[in-house]
Amino acid sequence: MPPDAPSADPKRAAPARAPKRRLDREARRRQILAAALSCFAERGFSGTTTRELARRVGITEAALYRHYPSKESLYAAMIEEKMAPVELVDYMAPFARAGDDRAFFRELACEIFRRIEGDPDLLRILLFTALEGHASSGPFFSLRVRRVREFISEYVARRVAEGAFRAVDPVLAARAFLGMVLDHIHVRRIYGQADAYPQPLDEVAATFADIFLGGVQRGREAADR
Repeated sequence: MPPDAPSADPKRAAPARAPKRRLDREARRRQILAAALSCFAERGFSGTTTRELARRVGITEAALYRHYPSKESLYAAMIEEKMAPVELVDYMAPFARAGDDRAFFRELACEIFRRIEGDPDLLRILLFTALEGHASSGPFFSLRVRRVREFISEYVARRVAEGAFRAVDPVLAARAFLGMVLDHIHVRRIYGQADAYPQPLDEVAATFADIFLGGVQRGREAADR
């Protein structure tokens, strides 16, 4: 009869735990930035604490401060990232040069819709910076809003000078078009009424372009005169 086999050592039998992989500095900064974006979009700058930010990332506040020395510096980094993508004006420049009014305004509305749907936090961040009077509000507004308004105003002014549009105020015309587009976005993204407006966004963009052009384009008879 064979001798009893020695009992296994439970400590040896348990599989060894893999050491917890630590994120490198850049990956950790990106993780913190993503958590900050979510927090700031929900609560704004004033309503967000570094304690909540650290909790969401799963690190201590001290560790958070090693990457970003203050909440202000973290907010500034987030705003800088939001300004980084290819600007709407640069994207729309070829459509403006082509001079096809319906294609220009339809694509402009479509692209604004696409950017907000793809990055819904952007709108909330923009509104919070303005409402809280944050120092980043001015540059953020200038790059993300004013530049677009001026771009549309210049397009309208050019088409008025060419006789394609009635003698409308270009600045007010730009605000009128953007007002339709932004109202649709606010209702869907700020007031949570997306289900009440299920139309495809490209269809909405085309409708807004037609409504706007119906008010500013000169008729054939007027153009002949």
